[in-house]
Amino acid sequence: MFQRQKSVQRPSILGALFLLASIPGVGFAAESGVEGLWLSDGYGFFIEIDSTSATLYEITAISCVPRADKLLKASVEPDGSWRFRASDDSGTAIMVPLSASQMWFQRIGTASDILLRRTGTRPVFCDEDPVNTPQANFDVFWTNFKEHYPLFELKGIDWESVGAEVRSQITDATTDDALFDLLVGMISPLEDAHTGMSSESPERQFMGLRSDPAMGSDLSFMALRSKLEQNFDEAFAVIESSYIEGEFLSFCQGHLKFAKLPGELVYLRLDQEGGYTEAPGFSAQLETMEAALDEVFTASRGAKGLILDVRKNYGGSDILSLALASRLTQQDYFAYAKVIRLDPDDAQIRTPPQERRVAVTSCPGFYGPVIQLIGPYTISAGETLTQAMLGRKPEIIRVGENTQGVFSDTLGRQLPNGWRFRLPNELFLTEAGTYFDGPGIPPDIQVPVFRAEDIAAGRDPALEKAQEILLRP
Repeated sequence: MFQRQKSVQRPSILGALFLLASIPGVGFAAESGVEGLWLSDGYGFFIEIDSTSATLYEITAISCVPRADKLLKASVEPDGSWRFRASDDSGTAIMVPLSASQMWFQRIGTASDILLRRTGTRPVFCDEDPVNTPQANFDVFWTNFKEHYPLFELKGIDWESVGAEVRSQITDATTDDALFDLLVGMISPLEDAHTGMSSESPERQFMGLRSDPAMGSDLSFMALRSKLEQNFDEAFAVIESSYIEGEFLSFCQGHLKFAKLPGELVYLRLDQEGGYTEAPGFSAQLETMEAALDEVFTASRGAKGLILDVRKNYGGSDILSLALASRLTQQDYFAYAKVIRLDPDDAQIRTPPQERRVAVTSCPGFYGPVIQLIGPYTISAGETLTQAMLGRKPEIIRVGENTQGVFSDTLGRQLPNGWRFRLPNELFLTEAGTYFDGPGIPPDIQVPVFRAEDIAAGRDPALEKAQEILLRP
């Protein structure tokens, strides 16, 4: 029987980029080092660390697949924490020793920490090259979902039965096209935008998504994405031509836009949390966003209300979402608590919650009435932003439709044949211990989002409703 191991709690390390909180009672000297072998609680990572780098392996009960990307040692801080630079210059990861046998690991751009425990031996499969056959690739794929996916019960999926049926169809003669279709066929019923598959072939790509009758249910993801982009372009053109007063300002390579509306209102649109600059490293993304928000909220002084539009928001980093939420409050408050699936055989056994808070900042902000526009393409970090603002005072009113219903960081995995796939393994809890995966976060006021007939008529009913609320005497 699985036994839950004692876990060490720690304070949040947010508030600034990877700001390390002090840990009472831990006085680890820099020279104590983190070299050695480590296993993660949840996440399925085995990590080898030497004096110059860290190598990650994706492990299950039946497999060990090394990751191609390495973390290169960058520095050891006076408090004993180790910083590692990604080999592709995408950012910095941090290792924070707690004792000789435990430490926290924070991945690049994430708002959660992974507890690592020192081990004396390598997992047995890590001493072997991964077997690359159709059956072995299926087994690695199916087992990763079995051990990490937390929502089978919510989705009404019997994963054991699905696996048995599909496994019986796979032989040594199964082609790549057939195998890809079989694997995608297993996860597409989950309708989970944090599931996906990719191969070296442009024709073999898949991303899960909740069905949307308004867009049509028979479209491939790429066809749907093209239709969505056209729909968004037309809807935003209506906003710019019919509602905006004065200049529309663009920041963060076009991902953050700001304008004034009649009645001393301001409009802020954010379509993703990332991709804000060509400069390497995650810190550059945050710095670019913070500079843009300084300008936006300085220009918002004296406004009677703010409309925050995330009806098109494809997600990104939760750290960037929290940075925006912090500009809208004058008091710290609970944002959410993350839990991670821990037991490979029981999805109800999870790690202790890691609480994250929205922190007050001295940077320019807006503290008056806020209306948030949301919809089914408010996805991932767009949703964690929405959840992080549920506790804001005065309360933010949400107008539109339910968000997509995916919150977890994606757990990237690789098959022995080189194909990549992804899945969620975390839940974002409210203070009451509930979560919004599946149906998404509902609006306070239900208004259709970007319907074709409204766009054709040059109207945006959700934006009009937001203006009506904010301009009431």
